[in-house]
Amino acid sequence: MTRLVLSHLLILSIFLTGCLPEQPLPTVTAIPTPTPKTYSFIGRVIDMEGNPIQNASVTSQNSKATTNDEGWFDFPAKDSSPQWLTVKINGFISRTRAAAPDIPVLFRLTPDDGKTIVIQFGGDTMFGRRFFDPNEDGDTSDGLLPPDPDVEAHLKLLAPIEPLLGKSDLTVVNLESPLTDQPYLSPRDPRPTVYHSTKDYVFSSDTSAIKALKQLGVDVVGIGNNQLYDLLEEGVQSTISALDAESMNHFGGGANEASAWAPVVMTVKDQKIAFIGCTTIWEPIPPNTDNDVSYVASDALKKGGAAFCAESKLQSAIIRAKQDANIVIVMIHGGFEYVRSPSNNITRLTLAARDSGATLVINHHPHVVGSFLWENESLIAWSMGNFIFDQVVWPTFESYMLTVYLRDGKVIRAYVDPLMIQDFVPRGLTGEQADYVIRNAASNPGPFVMENGTLEVDIDQRAIQNTSTRSLDGRPEPGQIITIPQSQWISDFKGTGRLLLGRDLLWVGGFENEEVDGASRGAPLWDLTKESIQAGKDYAYEGNTGIRLTRSSSNLNDAVTSHLHRILVTPGTKLSVTGMMRASQGAIVLMQISWYSDNLGPSFLQTTEPITVESYNQWQSFRFDARVPPDAIAVQVFLRFTPPVQGTATADFDNISVIEWADAGTSYSPLYNYALLTGAGDLTFTQEVLLGAEQWITLPSGNSTP
Repeated sequence: MTRLVLSHLLILSIFLTGCLPEQPLPTVTAIPTPTPKTYSFIGRVIDMEGNPIQNASVTSQNSKATTNDEGWFDFPAKDSSPQWLTVKINGFISRTRAAAPDIPVLFRLTPDDGKTIVIQFGGDTMFGRRFFDPNEDGDTSDGLLPPDPDVEAHLKLLAPIEPLLGKSDLTVVNLESPLTDQPYLSPRDPRPTVYHSTKDYVFSSDTSAIKALKQLGVDVVGIGNNQLYDLLEEGVQSTISALDAESMNHFGGGANEASAWAPVVMTVKDQKIAFIGCTTIWEPIPPNTDNDVSYVASDALKKGGAAFCAESKLQSAIIRAKQDANIVIVMIHGGFEYVRSPSNNITRLTLAARDSGATLVINHHPHVVGSFLWENESLIAWSMGNFIFDQVVWPTFESYMLTVYLRDGKVIRAYVDPLMIQDFVPRGLTGEQADYVIRNAASNPGPFVMENGTLEVDIDQRAIQNTSTRSLDGRPEPGQIITIPQSQWISDFKGTGRLLLGRDLLWVGGFENEEVDGASRGAPLWDLTKESIQAGKDYAYEGNTGIRLTRSSSNLNDAVTSHLHRILVTPGTKLSVTGMMRASQGAIVLMQISWYSDNLGPSFLQTTEPITVESYNQWQSFRFDARVPPDAIAVQVFLRFTPPVQGTATADFDNISVIEWADAGTSYSPLYNYALLTGAGDLTFTQEVLLGAEQWITLPSGNSTP
């Protein structure tokens, strides 16, 4: 009710009663309407020399802008959710990146000379098994895909990654699945005889998936992997038929050895590109019976399958392809599952492929992303990890897309877009989560620059390196944990103390929504299904999201939440579980650490520690140190909140980390985002950028050295 209306009512009351009020008229104060917070996409567009590009078009899902004379843009964002931004301008190759509102993002564009080829590479791809039945209980009603999916169902599923695809001349993925018109396999029923009988895991994808991938811009698939033979000979035939029906280029598998080893050769901008693929995984390990059937093509056994990676055959195939093609790209499938470092066999085969003339070697199978090697003008990706996959092992959620520019048969540029696999589908990343993924990509010694949430291969060796030294006292045992800022790493330490390098295995404990997904509530990869758990800014120590657990004295059970799946660990390593917590009066807060000897089944050991509330309704830090038990391969951390004695109580959490400490003497590397300092010493922090990104250097000023 306005002040004017109130005044009229008082005057009317006076006339009706015939008397004057004894007190002065009350003053009505208008309550201002809160102004909604506005968000903007901010960034800069530059060329490879660092010069600004003006009049470039920058578009998001909802808006667009044009860069000014200095290459900067600033335009409204719909809300605080990250989105894909695309920059286009005549004379340059377009670029799409994930960007978060109010955080400056850098676009570096390569001139479009009409002959530069752009190729995108994604990791392992399939659409079977848990896509139909996420919890494998035999009920497909909660499936991300129906048991008989069509093209539209696949396209809807892949909407989060669609803007990143189709922007290159070629997009390549490893198709880790046979194709069939009946892809659903119930986990509760006996395995049908059409599937491989002794293989540990089998699955298949619907043929319509290829139509969807084609529409999204995928041009080439490798099929040289052990899953190709999950449906035996019939599966090899149905897969190749489905690919051929959609004119999808494929390589690495066939009905016999010759067809499996035959490269697919494509002409792009007057340059011929040959793709060759093979696998080292050729039979069940260890064999289950004397009648095991191998996964690879064999003329002696008169069977199809993937090409088997014999070094001599691989070398011969590359040398023959080089006679006809300007560029040879090899995909090797092998190594150890969930192990980032290549096996000795994969290392040997990869270097043999490079030395035989391969320009790019893009490896698969471990299901986790690995680092890179740039040497002798060849680029090696040790493991591309998953791209579209249904695994629930924690390290498989890190992912990236590799983009390579080639001109006249040579690599002139390569960069990585960090991704997160959530609900089995990749999503673009920003902020700390993007930084975490690219640290792994940059961990191998070489010209790998972490810059503004991406990794660039510094082929021309022109990176600007800045360092800053900080003198710190880490105090006695258990020492001080130091957070390493984004895009920086510790490159040296001198002092009387002891320094350990650490990596946060959890990496989503800040609960922030830093992925491109407007529908996300925040707290990705956490269990927020219970009514007692809430996520939001009001519960955050910093940033936009924290979580709150609520219990009343009438509740019988604890409120409990955890990250969705188990984290793989190495027996004997040292861990630190850290975080921030704020509790109300009467709160009883516990931290539970559960250890597992397998990816499935119950824990064999639980450690539960109370978090002492030092001051009610005030944020405080906590830390628990542990040694991984000898029989443990996985750990899961649970936040528990016990019902209070009376009334209702709450506990808020933020910045939860599970830090794995490397051995003393471990080489300095961008891989690590934490350090543990016991005693005193001088720490050297390093950051690199390429030309034109000097304003993105965040090292403290005053004691930096070029």
